[in-house]
Amino acid sequence: MAEKYGEVPKKFTSAWFDYVWTYYKWHIVIPLAVLLFVLVTVYQCTHRIPYDTEVIYAGHTVFTDNQMKEIPKGMAAYCDDVNNDGQTLVSFDQINFRDKPGSEELDYNLQMKLDLQFQRNKSFLFIFDKEETDLMLAREKEDLIYYPVSDWALNLPDDGKLYKKNGIAYGVSLADNEVIKSLGIRSEDLYLFVRINYSTEEDADIKYANAIKLANALMGN
Repeated sequence: MAEKYGEVPKKFTSAWFDYVWTYYKWHIVIPLAVLLFVLVTVYQCTHRIPYDTEVIYAGHTVFTDNQMKEIPKGMAAYCDDVNNDGQTLVSFDQINFRDKPGSEELDYNLQMKLDLQFQRNKSFLFIFDKEETDLMLAREKEDLIYYPVSDWALNLPDDGKLYKKNGIAYGVSLADNEVIKSLGIRSEDLYLFVRINYSTEEDADIKYANAIKLANALMGN
């Protein structure tokens, strides 16, 4: 049999497999990649966990696997079952920066990952360590990203525990916070921020209210 790539070896022989892979591998790889993408998307959609609220940590502390299981369980105690599915679930994700020689590209990608969390409009609560807090608040348009603490806190803490920019407090220090300590989180240099709710999803306002309830619990209100 003659083809544009020359004589085709006998089917299912070693020479035939080499021939197919040499001249037709992209005809095989691309459809398989598309199929895999579709399957993964379908799986994610059908197995999506209905979280009642989401919390993002970004900093230099690395939480253990056990902490990553126990922290959201502890936070769930301060939340409501907003979707009425009989369980209260909190998503707690960590983004860990290295800031070491050779980690520049990794840290850049992690910062991009954090920025994408703001674009997702899924997470309303963000916990940063002091270094990441300084970095995030050094940017412009903070008034379009975070709510002032006075907009959501039931009781304002002492002025010394507020992280301000241009005279407006956007973050709250969690240092010496008993609730945070009870969750097994070292709190000395942590700050809590509430992202502005831009989501248009049907249950966004309910989840935001749940996030505010958790935020007040985390700061001891």
